[in-house]
Amino acid sequence: MRFLKRLSHMLLVLVGVSILMFTLVRVIPGDPVAAALGDGVSREEIARIRQQMGLDRSIPVQYVHYIGGILNGHFGMSLTEPKDVGEIIAERLPATLELVTVAMLVAIAFGVPFGVISAVNRNGATDHVSRMVSLFGVSFPQFWVALMLQLWLGAWLLLVPITGRSGLPPAEPITGFLLLDSLLKLDLAAFGDALRHILVPALVLAVGPLANVTRLVRASMIDELGKPYIALNRAVGMPSFLINYKYALRNASLSALTVVGFLFPLMLGSAFVVEKVFVWPGIARFGADAIIANDFNAVVGVALVVCVFVVVINFLVDELYGWIDPRIRLSAEP
Repeated sequence: MRFLKRLSHMLLVLVGVSILMFTLVRVIPGDPVAAALGDGVSREEIARIRQQMGLDRSIPVQYVHYIGGILNGHFGMSLTEPKDVGEIIAERLPATLELVTVAMLVAIAFGVPFGVISAVNRNGATDHVSRMVSLFGVSFPQFWVALMLQLWLGAWLLLVPITGRSGLPPAEPITGFLLLDSLLKLDLAAFGDALRHILVPALVLAVGPLANVTRLVRASMIDELGKPYIALNRAVGMPSFLINYKYALRNASLSALTVVGFLFPLMLGSAFVVEKVFVWPGIARFGADAIIANDFNAVVGVALVVCVFVVVINFLVDELYGWIDPRIRLSAEP
C-alpha cells in the first residue's frame, strides 16, 4: 500500500511537470518551425510542416497526442536533428549519467572524509582549511573553474585532453558507459583513454557538490559528537576511529544523504556548462542547444527525463533512510 501510494505521487509529479513544460514551450514567442527551416522558405511550406507536426491544433489536443506518442516510445521529431527526440536522448543519456556519477563519487569520496576530519578537529588548522576550500568551492563560477583546469592541465601541462569523451575510434557499446564497457571488454587502453577524458569534467562538476557535502557532514558530525552516547563510548575506552566513522558518521549521514539525493538530479540538469565547455556529448548540452533553438520537443523530452531521475532518486533516498535508521522504517510501517 505504501509503495503504491508513493508510486501514484511520482506519476502525478511527472504528469504535472509534463503539462507545465509542454505549455511553456508552446507559448514562447516565435515560430520554431520557421527558425529551424531558415530563411527563404515560403509560408506555405512552413504551414505544411506545422500541420504535419500537429502544431496547428489546440494545446490540449497537442498534449494528448504527445503523451500518446511517449507511451508508444516516441518523443516527437527534433527540429535541430532529423531524429526522434527519444533516440537522441537514448544516445546521449549514458554520457551525462557517466559524467554525473563519476562527479558524485568524487564529491562523496572526498567530501565525507573532509567533513569528518574537519568536525573532529573543530576550530583547528584542518578545520579552517576545509572551511576555506568549501567556501571557494561554492563561490567560484563553474565555467571559470572549467576553463582554468582546461587551460592548466590540458593546454599547458598536456596531462589530459581538452575536449571530447574519447580519443579512440568508436567501438560497439555494451552499456553506453565507456568506463564500464572498457572494463567489461578488459580493454585497459580504452579505460585509460576514457578516464583521462572524464577526469577534468568530473572534477569541475564535483566542485560545488563536494563543498556542500563537506559542510553538511561537518555540521552533522559536530552535532553528533556532542551527544551523550559519544561521551559514554569514549568513557569506556572505545577507539576514536570506531566512534567517529561507525557510530557518529552513520547517524550524521541522514542529512548528508538528503543532500546527495538532491544534488544528483541537480547536477544532471546543470551539467550543461561543463558539457558545453568540454564538448561533452550528453543530454544536458543537447537540452541547452534545444532551448536556444526553441526545439520544443527536445526541451520537453529532456525535462521529463531529468524529472524522472529526480522522483526516482528521491524515492530511493527515502527508502535508504529506513536502512540507515531502523526507527524511520518502523515508524513508517502501519
